[in-house]
Amino acid sequence: MPRAKSSNTESTHAGDRLITPAETARRLGIAPGTLRNWSAAGKGPRRYRMSPDYGGRVRYSEHEVDAFIEHMKTGALVRPSKSPA
Repeated sequence: MPRAKSSNTESTHAGDRLITPAETARRLGIAPGTLRNWSAAGKGPRRYRMSPDYGGRVRYSEHEVDAFIEHMKTGALVRPSKSPA
């Protein structure tokens, strides 16, 4: 599931809640550091950086995190093959 960083604070679904990176990591069953690494590598659910007026913090769309989890469960996400050493 490709994703892009976005400065847009609007979620894609009406009534969708924006959740913290800590809550996102908990839902995904990974460490917060892993979520940061995924984000830096352009992987994982899309993140939203809030306007500086709202503290400039990162948030994730609850709906998009749930969709990402469903894709992981169904195997829709393909991991790159390891290159021969």
